[in-house]
Amino acid sequence: MTPMDQAPQATFTRRETIASRARSRISGRKLATFAVVGLIHVAAIFGLLRAFDIDFVPEAVKETVTSFSIPFQSEPEEPPQKVEEIEPKGASGAEAAEAKPKEISAPPARIPKKQDPVPPVSSTGDQTRSGAAEQGTGTGGGGPGIGTGSGGQGTGSGGVPFARHAEKIAGEIRAKDYPRSSVQERDGAYVIVHFTVNPDGTTRDCRVRRSSGNSEVDRITCQLVIERFRYRPAIDGDGNPTSEKVGWKQWWWQ
Repeated sequence: MTPMDQAPQATFTRRETIASRARSRISGRKLATFAVVGLIHVAAIFGLLRAFDIDFVPEAVKETVTSFSIPFQSEPEEPPQKVEEIEPKGASGAEAAEAKPKEISAPPARIPKKQDPVPPVSSTGDQTRSGAAEQGTGTGGGGPGIGTGSGGQGTGSGGVPFARHAEKIAGEIRAKDYPRSSVQERDGAYVIVHFTVNPDGTTRDCRVRRSSGNSEVDRITCQLVIERFRYRPAIDGDGNPTSEKVGWKQWWWQ
């Protein structure tokens, strides 16, 4: 082969090499582009999950939380008894509801019936002893006195009249608000808390009435009640917002 024939062949070989390198560069750019697009999609999906507060990390144990308002009770709840006990005869019954004072008045005075005097009986003896003497002047012995008297009126605070009780309108407590280390301990347990709803719908003075058995869980429950719960306040008899004490029961199970 002459040098003239070798020149076109060398040129063709160089062109093939350049084209191959160009194709390699294009393939690399495509891969990089695909990778960037994929990362953008992953970031967008992650952002949506965070925006809607979706827990995308699978948990080994799924836990359900139930919570609801309960009536406020002033007396502490007795701890549950494992052994049934029979009350002896004569034991006091259940405590009655708080009585509202009623206006009272004194009963009408009893007036003793006036009896007619017994006529003197004739007898022997002197006049003064036998009853034959004439009737003398004087008032005689005073009879039993009577009086009208006046009954007092009972007083008491009574119950506060509510035209409308407080109504919860916002705030939730979720299982993930508690430490995962307490999942087994909270299974089937519940806590009851009492707190005050202010006239502006906020809450204060939360205290544990019945413990869940875990002081940290109890503390977190009261903290979240104060931070998150909002109410439509109670209305008194005059139509004004007023404070009201309410109860809340938080229950967990798996």
